[in-house]
Amino acid sequence: MALGLRLKPSRSRSSPPPAVDLEEIDRLLDVPVPQWERRVAKVVRQFRREQTLIEIPPSPVLASITSSQVTWSGLFEAPVRNVPRLDRAGEFRMARRYDFLKARVRDALQGAGFAGSKLDELVLRPIHALPSPTRRARKGGMEHLARCIGDLERLRNLYVEGALYLVFAPVRRYRDLGVDEGDLLQEGAASLFQAVEGFDWRREVRFKTYAIYWIQQAILKTLYNASRTVRIPIWVQKTFRKIKRVQERHLSEGGSLPDVSRISAELGLPVERIEEILAVRRFAVSLDAPVGMGDDATSLAQSLADASLVPVFESIQEGDLGAEIHTALDRLPERERMILVRRYGLGGREPETLAEIAKDLGVTAERVRQLQKAAIERLQGPDAMDRLKAFA
Repeated sequence: MALGLRLKPSRSRSSPPPAVDLEEIDRLLDVPVPQWERRVAKVVRQFRREQTLIEIPPSPVLASITSSQVTWSGLFEAPVRNVPRLDRAGEFRMARRYDFLKARVRDALQGAGFAGSKLDELVLRPIHALPSPTRRARKGGMEHLARCIGDLERLRNLYVEGALYLVFAPVRRYRDLGVDEGDLLQEGAASLFQAVEGFDWRREVRFKTYAIYWIQQAILKTLYNASRTVRIPIWVQKTFRKIKRVQERHLSEGGSLPDVSRISAELGLPVERIEEILAVRRFAVSLDAPVGMGDDATSLAQSLADASLVPVFESIQEGDLGAEIHTALDRLPERERMILVRRYGLGGREPETLAEIAKDLGVTAERVRQLQKAAIERLQGPDAMDRLKAFA
C-alpha cells in the first residue's frame, strides 16, 4: 500500500465504495507543509478512483433546535453554547480538511468537463448554480461532483458552527447602537464564511484571531450603514470617531472641548473638512416621533411652525385700527352707534352696563340689548368685514 493511501487492496464492482471519517482524513494528510500539496493531489486521485465516501457528522446546531424555541436566545445562542468550541489544534485540523475538500471539488470539476481556468471561481458554487461544462464529462462525473460539493458544504457548516461562539462578545459590545441585536448576530455569523475562505493555516496565527477581525468589521459596517436614516459614508463616520476621541480627551484633561482649529491641527485635516464632518453627523428625527405622553401626546410635526405661512404679526396690514372702527361705526344709526361706544368703552371710555345705558335712554335694558345685537349684525356685513378682517 503506497504511502499508506490505499484503503482497500481491491474492490469488485458489486462491493460498496469505501468510506472514511474525518479522523482518517487527518491521518492521511499528516505530512509536513512542503509535502502538503503533493499528498493532497495523491489522496484526491485515490478517492476519485475508488469512489471513496466521506462520513461527515450532521450539524449539531440544527439538530438541537426545536420548534418550541422561538426566542433569539433559545433559537440560536443556547444551541451554539452546546457545540464544542474549536481549540487551536481543532482549528488547524478543520482548516486542513477544508483545503483538502476544496481540492477534491476542483478535481471533480475538471472531471465533469469544466475548464481549468474557471475552477477557482466555480469551486465554491452550489451544484445548481454551476454553468454548463465546456467539454464532455466522463461517465458519472456530475454525480461525483455533486457528492464532492455536498461534502464541502457540510464540512464548511461544521467549521463555521465551531466558531460561532466568537460572535456573541462583539454583538453585545455594539448592541443598542441603532441596529437590532439579531441583525448584528446575523452579520457576524455570515462574516465567518469569509474568514473560513481567507484563513491560511500555514501561517502561525489562530483562526480565532483572524475570525474576530472579520466579525468586528462586519458588525461595524452594518452599524455605519444601517443605524442612520440617511446613510453617511463609512470614511466620514471613521473620521468623526477620531474627532470624538480628540474632543473627549480634551474634555477629560482640560474640562472644555477644543475648537475646530485645534482638532484640525491634531488630525492633520483642513478646518473645512472638520466642520463638514461635524455638520453631516446630525441625526435625522422622524416628524411622526411622539411628543408628550398620554392623552396630550402629539407628533413632532404638529409642534413645528409652518415655514410657508407668514407670521401673524407680519400679516397684519399697516393701518389705523381706531380709524377703521370709527368709519364702520359712522355707518350705523346714531343710537346704535352710541350704544356700542358706551357698552364696549370705545374711544377711551369705561365700559357701561345695559342698565346704565337704558336709564339714560329711558328704555329697558332688554331694549338696549336688542339694539346692541342689531348694531353688531350690521357690522358683520360684507362691507364692514372687508375693512376690519385685516386686523383680526
